Amino acid sequence: MSAQTYGKSSTEKQIEDNAVAREITQTILLYGVSQQQILRIAYLLSLELEDRESMIKISECVKQFLDSIDNISDDVKSSKSNILTTE
Repeated sequence: MSAQTYGKSSTEKQIEDNAVAREITQTILLYGVSQQQILRIAYLLSLELEDRESMIKISECVKQFLDSIDNISDDVKSSKSNILTTE
């Protein structure tokens, strides 16, 4: 006689959680977000983690990429254009 299990196994729950995470990701991408926005969302979500060590490591990692993008944006904004305009 085989044992009957009621409810879902931990593997089935994990698979469902992963599917929900993918659906959330697809919903965010449907908004047409930029790479910088994706990094900002990842950073903000990392700050919501309950595991402090994971929160610190992930947020620091993502923050490095955000900082480099912000620096590039600042360089582009501060550079003067050599295009002549008539006014």
